[in-house]
Amino acid sequence: MADLHERLRNLLFLVPYVVRHRGVTLVELTERLGISEEQLLKEIDFLLMIGRPPFFPNDMLDIYHEGGRVFVDLHQSLENPPALTVLEALALAAAAKIFADENDTDQTSTAVRVAVDKVVRSLPPDAQRLLTQLSRHFLILSGGSKTPHLATIRKAIDENRELELKYFTASRGEITQRTVLPYGLFHRNGTWYLAAHCTHRDAERVFRLSRISEATLSDRIFDGPPDEFNVAEFVKRSITVPARGARLVVIRFSAEVARWIKERWGSEYLTEQTDGSLITSLHDVSDEYVLSYVASFAGEARIEEPPELAEKLKQQISCALEQYN
Repeated sequence: MADLHERLRNLLFLVPYVVRHRGVTLVELTERLGISEEQLLKEIDFLLMIGRPPFFPNDMLDIYHEGGRVFVDLHQSLENPPALTVLEALALAAAAKIFADENDTDQTSTAVRVAVDKVVRSLPPDAQRLLTQLSRHFLILSGGSKTPHLATIRKAIDENRELELKYFTASRGEITQRTVLPYGLFHRNGTWYLAAHCTHRDAERVFRLSRISEATLSDRIFDGPPDEFNVAEFVKRSITVPARGARLVVIRFSAEVARWIKERWGSEYLTEQTDGSLITSLHDVSDEYVLSYVASFAGEARIEEPPELAEKLKQQISCALEQYN
């Protein structure tokens, strides 16, 4: 299993599940984990080596299979809850959050979220505040080579160093050079996003890691993100289609940017037209959001409804042209 994150989730699920369901069948475990029997047996052999160096078999637990069923016998030291120091509990809560994505509803993520909540509630108030502050700006990263530049970006965030990016702007179909102040990373639905301050736009922006062709560390240091900046909330607001409400705004995207819009928004929010253009309906969004977003497509998007908002955009563009002239 190439994805370290997914493998760790499976291993963390396997032991407590077999403890609670002693004698569970290999077939049931393969179905719950979504892996082959061969891979499951490899993971059972791997778990036998968990312990303290030099890692002798059965050091901390004895997991084995007989007659197509799996059993676990735990070391005596694992029968009682561990007594953690404040720093150990803080480190455990921070690291465990990678397996407790709020968007996942599977049994593993739910169990980890419950465990993390118990650990957090046991922390002193000062440690809880520190964990909250760290969670706003950092996300514990999983390993693996599937996402390029992840290590470089993480280093830039840790050291408050500027980044030089070559970034593919899908709406214009070109690669642009960006200098950014990286604030934090966020992972959602298999995709990594970087929240950063773009010096070219002089504003906070979200960058999709899969569109970064180069990421180079700069020697320039910045002060770090503002204290009130929440990476997860900012990225979610930027990539999520607003919920349905009373005020309707209809936007049409041209066929030239249709591919990027489908990738960015998801087909469930779009209606494809015979000419290849796409139409989407938004609800209860601000004028500022719609005007700036549509204008960013440089003519490849237009406001269909309401007409007064389309007229407002037309007036703003006319005023801008007069300033340039």
